[in-house]
Amino acid sequence: MVSINPPANPPANPPASLDGVATAARERRTCGRGASGIALALGLALALPVAPAAADQLDAEVGDDERGYNPIQELSYEAIIEPGRAGAQDATLRLRIALHNASGTPRDAVHTLAIPDAAELVGLSIARDGQWRPGGSTDVLTNPGQRDAGTVWARTIEPAHTGDQPAAEIIAFGIDSESTVQIELELRVFPTLRNGRWELDLPSHGPSSPQLASERRVLVRGLTAGRQFWVDDQRSGDQPTVTTDAVDAVVVAWPARVSEPGALLVRYDVTPGPAGFDDGRFRVVLRAGTTVTPLPDHVVFVVDRSRSTAPLMHRETSRVITKMLAALPPGTTFDAVGFARVAVPLFDDAITQRGAHDKTSVDQLATALDANLREQGTDVTAGLVLAAKRAGQGRARRPMIVVVTDGMLPASLDAAVVRREFDAAIGHQRPELLFVIDDPLFGNGLPATHPVATVAAALGARISLETLAQVANDDTLRLLAAPRVLGGLALDLPPHMVLDTPLPDGLVSGNALVLTGHYQGKAARRVTARGRAGSRSIGGSAKANVALQAAEAFVASHAGVLEETRREGFVPPLWLRARQQRQAREGVAQAGRGRELKGFLDDKIFRNYLTTRVMPRARVCYNRALMRAPEQGGRVVLEMEVGKGEVMRAAVRDSTLVHSDAALLECLTEAAWALDVPAAKMDDKVYVVRYPVRLVAPADPGATGHIDASRDLLEVLLAQPIPVSRY
Repeated sequence: MVSINPPANPPANPPASLDGVATAARERRTCGRGASGIALALGLALALPVAPAAADQLDAEVGDDERGYNPIQELSYEAIIEPGRAGAQDATLRLRIALHNASGTPRDAVHTLAIPDAAELVGLSIARDGQWRPGGSTDVLTNPGQRDAGTVWARTIEPAHTGDQPAAEIIAFGIDSESTVQIELELRVFPTLRNGRWELDLPSHGPSSPQLASERRVLVRGLTAGRQFWVDDQRSGDQPTVTTDAVDAVVVAWPARVSEPGALLVRYDVTPGPAGFDDGRFRVVLRAGTTVTPLPDHVVFVVDRSRSTAPLMHRETSRVITKMLAALPPGTTFDAVGFARVAVPLFDDAITQRGAHDKTSVDQLATALDANLREQGTDVTAGLVLAAKRAGQGRARRPMIVVVTDGMLPASLDAAVVRREFDAAIGHQRPELLFVIDDPLFGNGLPATHPVATVAAALGARISLETLAQVANDDTLRLLAAPRVLGGLALDLPPHMVLDTPLPDGLVSGNALVLTGHYQGKAARRVTARGRAGSRSIGGSAKANVALQAAEAFVASHAGVLEETRREGFVPPLWLRARQQRQAREGVAQAGRGRELKGFLDDKIFRNYLTTRVMPRARVCYNRALMRAPEQGGRVVLEMEVGKGEVMRAAVRDSTLVHSDAALLECLTEAAWALDVPAAKMDDKVYVVRYPVRLVAPADPGATGHIDASRDLLEVLLAQPIPVSRY
């Protein structure tokens, strides 16, 4: 395996004798390749057929007589993360690859790599025979050309469409026969702070080519002694690296050195345009930071018991609650309620305050949770109202309500109504409110438009996106300091500074929001961001950090003088075709979009389960109604909101019955609740299903009526798409 030692610091100006090495390399490259090589130099060679890419792509220089031959292979692929200084908003990612030329002549290679969202290329280093050489910045030239053997060039590729995965393009000229060159891209990245850990998404390396390394090694440097890092749910343990399948997109996490105090943290960077131009680029990074939470003296746990929750969630909830109660000070009390279609206390008696260190009470709650009783429905409003009422029956000075849920709430939920009902139920002291979202589907972030985020923003609540299984027994109180959700997000910018994409409605749970834009004239010296957490207005501001003009590209060389290569400028090789570049970039974009495809439902799937689970029950309802009114008939619309296959809300809409019949409507509503779509357990979207049916009365007395369901009128609305959060 290729070494992952850091690059050495060689002299800034290599010895002049390297000129002879570069000249010799050019001579070998020109004379040692025969007719095929001459044709390639003239740009007449045919490129290898390129299969549709799924992510990264490695193209190599080949001759007319070498179809199907892959002279360049990637021997290793490594991701080395260096956390930023305490309180910093960024970190350094070094993507290190090793390219090997297995052919008998020097060859060129072009490698297109997916890089994390909002990543900035800030440096390039290469190594041959273990000796690292740092590169320098250079310009980009559009016309194809040739460069000296032993030079490597790199630049970032902007996504063709908003939201697509960004990429970096590496061009290595003249990799010597039977030799290996190591290439390191130094990237500035913006991790997310979540529950005391920094997290960074690494995109898929992709299965697009057998030339690519099948494994990815991940290393986080600079951790204090005894600290570990995670790759998804895998701990590093006592090993320096974690090896993963390169096909997988993974989340790398490491302990934050310190929590970032402040409800809204702002960083503002300005990059002026080229000399002589009165414009430039700017970037604003917003993050919901941590705020100190006094330990509560009374906690009400509100547990989601809907069928969309994971089967093991209640067991993990029991473990975390038990450890949390044990860690709270003596004298703390607690209570617990559950919610699905209705909200109920989880204790049999009416006692609302039990000692946190009372083993009998804690065991009773564990027994109730271990029963794992789950049912259709997700009435979180009822759960919050019941918890507020029970919390208000005591005289706690620092009450807290902790809601444990999978985050799948009805999209029709009106956050203003939830707040109004919750406020009406509060006693003498307003409780602190925390949502613990226990579902890995949201492990990469939560958009501000998600129902649970809008409700949390309206209530001024905190949100933790760390699954309960990841919470260590001795670290449960850390959940109480999760960042607040901010709604009504606004950014004060002068008219001549324009964002590339619209500002989102809010900021959720420590997510870093990276906003980019351009300006004409002079950039503002300071920007201010504002938001709301419940009824409180929260703001933050930052002065401009004026950076040097961003480099268009970077170059490094082990065979020539760096200053000479910098003056030459970045060029694509003569043999590289536009089709290859287009396929490589499309492959990276597709891989990025593929992160959101965790499963989906459509009208065919819904129709199948409506036919088998809902309609038989609806027929029974109608036949009972005919016994009360033989002429009964008309049209009704069954409306259901579905999340992960579970009905979270069901109702009957647009009823045009011949006779008013509340019992029939109630029965049809119960039939709609019977919908269950097990095929959607990994679908993270919320759907509204509207199913119109006609109730047709019998023509002859005593006969049974029937229900017609039009095959053309089923509506399946994606009420609330839940994409992976992007930086």
